[in-house]
Amino acid sequence: MIEKYQLLRSIIAAGSIALAVSAIGTHASAQTSLQTRSFVCGTNNGAPATIARTNRGDVPVIRWTSDRFRDAGYSPERRCIEVSARFQQYFRNQKLNYLTTGMMNNQQVICVADREGGDCTGLLFTLKRGSDPSQVLNNLLAVRVRASGPLNESTSRVYIDMSEYLKQASVEDQQNSQSDNIPVW
Repeated sequence: MIEKYQLLRSIIAAGSIALAVSAIGTHASAQTSLQTRSFVCGTNNGAPATIARTNRGDVPVIRWTSDRFRDAGYSPERRCIEVSARFQQYFRNQKLNYLTTGMMNNQQVICVADREGGDCTGLLFTLKRGSDPSQVLNNLLAVRVRASGPLNESTSRVYIDMSEYLKQASVEDQQNSQSDNIPVW
């Protein structure tokens, strides 16, 4: 009888631990999803910008100021709309974990990866031939704001933890950052 009681107590304890771990995981996921609500194409300091709408406020992620792709039909405004939609899609599908660089269709790209050190799992945008992908990624996001920031460099690629970036990035005031209330997708 004592053995049955101990077994029952062990099962209840294990179930309670499993329930607590599940609740903590759910709470952490809810915190992340509450932090960022959507990605939209708006403006920042007069330029088209991919903006993360967070509970802290609008965080400009990329300012689209280059005309390097205009001849191919991609104005800064068009790139903003298309890439912001991709950010939103990856965010909605919980695939926006890391930004990194890679190769797709024999072209250098900025892409998403599911983990640090992982391969590209989705295209964000293509880079102009001759560009230094790591430098482009660093410049676009201006991530070197703090030594302990979201930037992780390996010997060959940069990985940016988007959750950390959005926690640490500066929030723009409403005068410099304009975005529609409706996410682009």
